[in-house]
Amino acid sequence: MKFKTAFLALLAWSPLLLAQDTPNQLLDTAATEGPRTGIFRLEITPRELLGDDGAAAVSDLFPPDEDLSWQLYVPESYDPERPPGMLVFVNRGTWGSGKKVYNAVLEERNLIWIGLIDAGDASPLNERMIKAELAPLALAREYALDASRIYIAGFSGGAHVATIVSVARPELFKGGLFMGGAVPWGEQEPPKMDLVRQNRYVFVVGSNDVALKTVQRTAQAFQKAGVENTEVIVMQNVRQDMPGPSYLSSAIDYLDEAGTD
Repeated sequence: MKFKTAFLALLAWSPLLLAQDTPNQLLDTAATEGPRTGIFRLEITPRELLGDDGAAAVSDLFPPDEDLSWQLYVPESYDPERPPGMLVFVNRGTWGSGKKVYNAVLEERNLIWIGLIDAGDASPLNERMIKAELAPLALAREYALDASRIYIAGFSGGAHVATIVSVARPELFKGGLFMGGAVPWGEQEPPKMDLVRQNRYVFVVGSNDVALKTVQRTAQAFQKAGVENTEVIVMQNVRQDMPGPSYLSSAIDYLDEAGTD
């Protein structure tokens, strides 16, 4: 599915999701009794998450009573009085975890990782996009969240999905981290570019990655469209691979700079 078709498909579903909790309401929905920390799997059905009407609206993609799954890492230091941000991750494969060495970075940066499970490149694009968009809502059922630090990330084919979702829902995702892949939007700018320009985006790619030119071209499209807070990190002598913890740390620092501008 090309960028324009995928983008329009996601926008078609957005009114349903906007009828749920908005980003500014996320802090108010969290449970107050000892949410789980560490590494674990979160499962919830569309009916539990969206109610009967919402579940019926997405039933073409997800059966109402079938579990949707995400892989989580919640910092051991989680404190609802100090709400963490979150990084929604879309992988090219079926598993949603990042590198184990990322956990120390997430702990230090007070950031929850929530990766899509069973939503790799072999899955329908619409399912991947909507599941990414549902992740903040699923997480907010039990955790207080900093709505200004909700980011989306992706690797390889997952970065294509993350690119689309980031510009389609800039009011929800305040930044994007695209690793080893990205998708330029073409000649026509997305309709929410004014909000996109307020957010921050990091492109991380290996110098020997076959996707290098595409990633650079996409970053240039962001910059030419007036998205000043766009950073490109090229990992020297690296083929297509997820970045090491130092690169992840630098990327998160850049995304978080929005709060200090």
